[in-house]
Amino acid sequence: MFTAELFLALLWSATGGLLSLLGSTGIFVSLVVQRRIERLQDILEEFLELPYHENKNLAAPMVSLVRKYQVHYLFPDRPGRTILFYLDFTLLLIGLIWLWVLLMAIDWPFRPLFWFQGVLLLLIGGNMFLFRRLLQQTISPTGNPLFNPIIPPPERLRSVSYLSRYVNVSVKSMLQQARFALALTRDGELRLKQEVSFDDFYYLLHCPIQRWLAWGELRLTFPPDPITGKPVPLQRNVEIPLGRFASIAVNCDKADGGVRAEANVCADPEGFPAILYVFPAGEKHPIQLEFELRKEEVGYHSRPFPEMTVQSAVLYRFEADRRLEIIEDGDRLAAFQPFRSYFICDRERYFCPLSEPTPRRCSEPLEVR
Repeated sequence: MFTAELFLALLWSATGGLLSLLGSTGIFVSLVVQRRIERLQDILEEFLELPYHENKNLAAPMVSLVRKYQVHYLFPDRPGRTILFYLDFTLLLIGLIWLWVLLMAIDWPFRPLFWFQGVLLLLIGGNMFLFRRLLQQTISPTGNPLFNPIIPPPERLRSVSYLSRYVNVSVKSMLQQARFALALTRDGELRLKQEVSFDDFYYLLHCPIQRWLAWGELRLTFPPDPITGKPVPLQRNVEIPLGRFASIAVNCDKADGGVRAEANVCADPEGFPAILYVFPAGEKHPIQLEFELRKEEVGYHSRPFPEMTVQSAVLYRFEADRRLEIIEDGDRLAAFQPFRSYFICDRERYFCPLSEPTPRRCSEPLEVR
């Protein structure tokens, strides 16, 4: 049996050694994080410089940079779990040693000084807990707000609202690289195509000749990679359904207002225009895209490179409850006035043939091709 004095001295020296090792682990993690932040900021600067070259197709470089950004953003899973296990085990062991020693050293009865000592012990325990949480968020920043202002999560790089509000990137330049296209299939499905999957904006789609509307909030969610299980921050060649009508009816009876009772899409044999308004949260004036849909064998498809302008005649803002408030529109959005109560950012998409009194919710899933 060990003598009490020698055993307590051994415990105190072991505790001091464990605390020193914890400090070394924290220094190691901080050095890794510092190097990672520097690399991520370099990649972010490269990514933000690309959109200003509007005349080039930069879809492949942008996707490549975002994927490289994600590789550096996520700490390797197995080393991260090993560090956290070592951290938890060491803190638990130190806590048990301290608790056992303090239980042996309790001096009965309690005096007023005991409560002051108890408060100090609680502060020390809280400090150890914060140390553990700090290292955990450093190793696994996904979903943690610690480094978001410095290094945004990879999925933020597809959010035009985030890039416009916090990074001050031209929304028009970003959407120029998305290469928007509009399609109306043979069975009456309206689809928005993007070469690069930018999202996080509110949209209003209006066809001035055909009597239908579509609107909603565009926020994309991609399943994790089937091989690595890691989240997918960006995709190419995304098709987003905006609504499904009964069918396409060509040469509708004009006496019926251009729309049949069964809510068919009344399409011109040659083609028709459509206007898309994009409302990012960080802007005051929407981006207007003018599509010209032309008849093809399998439906209607827009011409490449739609005309894109900043519509300064329309002024908007987002309320505290994420409601889109059109302050001034110069009567350009008069067709949407009856549906103002639906202009709530609830991550839903709506469409409405004007032959119907209420809009429908678009429940079709997006596709990646």
